[in-house]
Amino acid sequence: MKKRFFIPMALVMSMMVTMPAFAQHIFIGDTETVISCDENGNKVITLIFDPAKTPDYMKPDSPNYWRKAEQAQMEQNTGIASFPQAGQATGFAAQPEEIPFQPIPPLTEAPEVGAVLANIQQEDENGIMQFTEAYRGADGQCTWYARGRFREVHGITLPYMGNAKVWADKAEVYPEIVVIRDLSEVPEQAAAVFQPTGKFKDWPGHVRFVEYVERDRNGNPQTVYYTDANGADDPEKDAYTPGYDGSVKAVSYEDFLEPYGSRLVGYILPQK
Repeated sequence: MKKRFFIPMALVMSMMVTMPAFAQHIFIGDTETVISCDENGNKVITLIFDPAKTPDYMKPDSPNYWRKAEQAQMEQNTGIASFPQAGQATGFAAQPEEIPFQPIPPLTEAPEVGAVLANIQQEDENGIMQFTEAYRGADGQCTWYARGRFREVHGITLPYMGNAKVWADKAEVYPEIVVIRDLSEVPEQAAAVFQPTGKFKDWPGHVRFVEYVERDRNGNPQTVYYTDANGADDPEKDAYTPGYDGSVKAVSYEDFLEPYGSRLVGYILPQK
């Protein structure tokens, strides 16, 4: 009796060993089982299922799709990207996490005059110089550069506010930024706004970006280091001029207050 029982059990165990492993894990929808033998005489079980009969809770677009929860848990525990969902290409790769913006800290010493601190252009994969994301727009204008430098340093995209001469007035309505009217502050990493004066009142004004300020022992500004575009000495107006646009200039505080044909009216900074 025991001998006859042992032989069938051995056959069952043999079937389990030779059975394809994946067959034990498919439970989707109605299945058709096909039993056949391979060339070595091993029994092979094939499961054929009809996707049209797949229960709703097992479909990839179902909010209760069990694989989504399972894979999310796997990623959380192991940090391993999930396999493609049904319908995704086999080359699918999980998107990397977006790196939080890191503001550029203020300078701790005066920059070299003529140096370009801004990352205005980079080479693409074909070796062609392209504007970086912060500096895409009406390149060459002072407002173009100031918006780009402000975004590069602070991570804030200033709104389009028209000509530079109205920036200080228009900026006061935006909660993300603040306008400082005390001209003696000269805050670093601020956009300094200038309005035209006298016979130049029809000029569009100008805006500079304050990079660094040298002060006396009492904190009073002495020398202002700034960058800009389309300034008075720009050899090519209304166009991006490499070597000038974005390069560091240094002037006395008195000259900074009233450059030729204009006067300083305020500073724009991020709201704290």
